[in-house]
Amino acid sequence: MDHQTDGGSALTNITLELETIKLVINPAAGASISSLMIKETQGSWAPVLRTMTQGSRSADDAGSFVMLPWTNRIKDARFIFQDKDFHLRSNAPDNSAIHGIARDLPWTIADRSPITARLVFDSRIFDPDSINYPFRFGAVERFEIGPRSVEIDLSITNLDDRPIPVGCGHHPYISRQLFSDADDLRITLDVAGRYPTKGCIPIGDPVDDPICARLRAGDRLGELELDDVFAGFGGKAIFDWAASNVRMTMSCSDNLNHVVIYTPKDQSDRPAGFVCVEPTSMVNDGFNRHARGKTGTGVMILEPNQTMRTQLTLAFSRCTP
Repeated sequence: MDHQTDGGSALTNITLELETIKLVINPAAGASISSLMIKETQGSWAPVLRTMTQGSRSADDAGSFVMLPWTNRIKDARFIFQDKDFHLRSNAPDNSAIHGIARDLPWTIADRSPITARLVFDSRIFDPDSINYPFRFGAVERFEIGPRSVEIDLSITNLDDRPIPVGCGHHPYISRQLFSDADDLRITLDVAGRYPTKGCIPIGDPVDDPICARLRAGDRLGELELDDVFAGFGGKAIFDWAASNVRMTMSCSDNLNHVVIYTPKDQSDRPAGFVCVEPTSMVNDGFNRHARGKTGTGVMILEPNQTMRTQLTLAFSRCTP
C-alpha cells in the first residue's frame, strides 16, 4: 500500500483502484491527480486525464491540480482587499500570479482506504517565504472512487485572525481520445456568458455569444482554440467520446459557478491531445474585480475559522444517441 512516511516530508503516490477505475494522487505535488484511468469490457485501460511524468513533483505535469486560495490569474500579481494593497510574487510570463499556491507545495495524508484518501494543507507549517499569499489558511481534499465514478471534496478554511478573500477550483487536462483514435470529443455545458479579456484578464462583463451557444449545443470541439472564462456555469458538463462509447458527466457544487476552457494547439498547430474544462468558484482576477465593486465575481470573504466547501463528481456511462 502506498503511504506517507516521515511526517509528510517524504510522500509517495496514493493509488485508489477498483476493477474498472484507477486514480493516482501525488501528495508531494500539491495533492494533484497523477492519472485517472478507466477500463473497457475487453480489459484495456485508457487515460481520462493526461498522465503525469513519472517522478515529477510539479503540478504543471499533472492530470489535474487544485487552484487555491485563488484561481487562474491575479493581474500584475497584486490585489486590493479592504483598502490595502497586497503584492504577490509573479509566477507567469505575463507578470501575473497564477493558479494559487496550494498546488506547488506538499500536502499531508490524513487518512486513506483502498477507495478513499483525505489530504490536508496548512499554510502555517511552511516557511513564510514559500507562501505567496498574505493570509493564513488551510485546505482539505478528499477523494473517493466507485466502479464508475470519482468524487472530490475540496474545502478551504480561514486560519487567520482577520477576514480573507478566497476562491478555489480544479484544473483537469482531459484527453481528447480514449479507447479509439476516432474519438472527436464533444462537450456540452450550460454557460450564461463569456468575459471579454485581455491576456486572460476580464476587461468587461460577460456576454452571451456564439461560443456560449456552441458549448450549450454540445458541438464537437474540432479546431476551436479557447483560453476563456465563462460566467453562469450551471454545474454540469458532459463529455462524449462517441467512438469509444464513453460519456463522462462532471457535476459540481453550486459555488463552482465559473468555468475556464482551454483548448491549446501543439507545436504543429494542431489541437493538443487534451482540453481543460476548469470549474472554479471565482472569475479570473476576481480579487481586483471584487475590490472595484463588481458583482458576480464569486470571491468568498471568509471570517476567521469559516470554511468554504466545494464538490466535484466525475461519473462514467455509455454514450446516448
